[in-house]
This record gives sequence, structure tokens and C-alpha cells, in this order.
Amino acid sequence: MIVPRPRHRFPGFVALLTLVSIASAESLSLDNGVTTVRIDRTRGGAITWVSVSGGTNLINLHDLGRLVQQSYYAGARLDRRAEGQSPAWSPWTWNPVQGGSFAHAPGILDKFESRDGVLHSLTRPKLWDMPDETAACTMEQWTEFEPGQRNVIRVTNTLVIRRPADDRWGDAKPNHQELPAIYLVRAFATARIYEGEGRWTDFPMPALSAKGWGRPVVPKRAMAFFRADGFGFAIYSPAAGATWNSGITGTSRSADPKHADTTHVAPIATMTLNHDSTYTFRYWLLLGDATTLASDLDELIKRYP
Repeated sequence: MIVPRPRHRFPGFVALLTLVSIASAESLSLDNGVTTVRIDRTRGGAITWVSVSGGTNLINLHDLGRLVQQSYYAGARLDRRAEGQSPAWSPWTWNPVQGGSFAHAPGILDKFESRDGVLHSLTRPKLWDMPDETAACTMEQWTEFEPGQRNVIRVTNTLVIRRPADDRWGDAKPNHQELPAIYLVRAFATARIYEGEGRWTDFPMPALSAKGWGRPVVPKRAMAFFRADGFGFAIYSPAAGATWNSGITGTSRSADPKHADTTHVAPIATMTLNHDSTYTFRYWLLLGDATTLASDLDELIKRYP
């Protein structure tokens, strides 16, 4: 098990979308009048903003390991403290993180553009545990709205690994992979597992401990987190297995994206990533109350089982 870090159907659809590449912009956004999503050059092209249109950000930005982003694990756990490895993350496996390292070194962007309603980034990520070490891989991401569902964001990720076969992390072995890693503002304090056909099961979220996060069983690969006002943020990740990571840090229930307290979820799949693996998966982020989320999740489950 990975012990994770606390880092981190409406009619009349007329999208308001950026249609050209803006290579020099710090951030790129899509806004369809209902939902806003943003990726950030200074955080490796990861998703740093999700909200209702004109609303406040729901993503935790406390450090570069949070956000909504790609993060993978492979190889042996190494003690590299003599080379500057963080003592808090030692020993640690090969762990490229799209946003950047524990020391705030961001992933390097080779592509960063918005075209025809799609945000596109190509990133050379940093190893999380090292101050500023670029990983031998690339992470590509395409972010767009799901057709016909204005409160649903569709994200496609591709990892391409180019590690030397004889590098220090050694032979590949099975690891838990986060598909993806998601860190929300702490105000999303109530968690529910979606069972299909409008049925929800509450999940009492534990605090992060030395044993890691809680391990909800998510049969439909869909889970949602709700604020006190009933507004929810859901994730559907059909590539994941049935057992996920989820939990909270702190007690503040803060809505501040930069607060240290956070609500976390990661759909988990156990996979072996080799020195030359290529892996692609897709997931969806949804906003709305429980009734809206259930309807949209049922539609996604039917489209993308």
C-alpha cells in the first residue's frame, strides 16, 4: 500500500471556449457558462481550478503535490538523503508528480495550449521526494467538457516512461497507482460512495495516519464529496479498481484553496509500470447536488462502463 502525502445535462448548450493556442499564458481555462476548469503552467499543467462558472475554486493548492494530477509509483524504495532527498519522504520509490516536487520545483511544460475546446499539456514531471530532479518520463493531458453534460469535465492522461533499464530503482513490481490524485478544499467534509440508480452509501472519512488513508470500496468507480450546503464534487474513474484511497487532514472545514487542511481521494489500480511502459486512462469530474450527480453518473457509467 502507498502511504500517500497530505499535499494534495442542461439544454441549450453554448460553450464559451478558447479556440487558439496561448503558449505563453500562466494558466488556461475553459468556461461553458456552468462550469470552469483551469490548468496551470506553474504547476506542471495540472488541474488547479474547478468551480461553477463565476464561483470560487474547489481544488486544494497548498503545495505542488496536491491539485488534481498524475502521480505514479515504480521500483525500489531508496534512501537518497545524501543527495538532497526530503527526510519526510525517505526512503521513497520512483514517484514522478505532474505538479512538481516537495521543494516546489514545478514540472516542465513542453506543450501548453487551448484549442477547439480542449486544454492540452505535455509535461516532464519532477520526482516528488527530490528537490529538483526531472523524471525520465512524460505526462500528457487533455481536458474538456463531456458532450451534453455541462457540469462534467472529461480528462484523458497518458504516461510515457523512458527510464534506463539499469537505473537505480531496479526491476518493475506491482504498485498502487492513483488514477488520478485529487485534493479538494476541506469544506467537502461528507463522503459518499455511489452505488448506481440514485443510491448512495456514506463513507466515514478517517484522518491521514501512519497507516495511510482510508480504503473505501467503490463498486461503480464513482464517489462524491459534499459541503454542508449539499453541493457536491464527484469523480468517476472506470480504469481504477474497487478499493480507493480517501480521507481528510485537519478539522477546519476550510474553503480556502491554500489551506493546509484538505479532503483527498485517489481511485487506485494496482499495476506494474516497466522502464518503457506507456499507459493511458480517462476520468471524469462532476459538480452538482446529489440528485444531479446521480443522474450524470448513471449516464457516464452507461457510456463508459
